[in-house]
Amino acid sequence: MAVVVALGALALLLTACGGDGAGAPGTAPRPGETRLVVRHLDGDRQVRVTDLGCPSGDPRCARVVALLPELRPDPDEVCTQIYGGPERMIVEGVVGGEPVRAEVTRTDGCEIARYDRLSAAIRD
Repeated sequence: MAVVVALGALALLLTACGGDGAGAPGTAPRPGETRLVVRHLDGDRQVRVTDLGCPSGDPRCARVVALLPELRPDPDEVCTQIYGGPERMIVEGVVGGEPVRAEVTRTDGCEIARYDRLSAAIRD
C-alpha cells in the first residue's frame, strides 16, 4: 500500500493534480485521474466531508497528495503517549488512477502531528 501511495503521489506531482475531478464517487477511476475526499470524524460520528475534487492545478489537492506518504506510521518511530482526543480524518480516493486511503487519528504524539499536518494541508 505504501508503494501505491508513493507512486500515486509521484504521478500526481508529475501531472499537477491531473484529472478534472469528474466522475461520481464509487465509479471506476480513469487512468491518470485524481480525486480525493477527506472525512472528518469525532469518534465514529462523521462531522464534515471535504471534497477536494482535484481539478487541475488545485493547490490543496497537490498539498494533500504530496503529504500522503508521510501519513503512514513508521513501525520504528517512537511517539509520546499523549492522547489528543477521538478526532480522526480519513483520506480516500484515487491518485493518478490508483486507489488511496489514509487515516490519521489523535491517539499519540506522532498521530497528532500527522493529523495537524493534514488539517493544515486542506485549509484554504
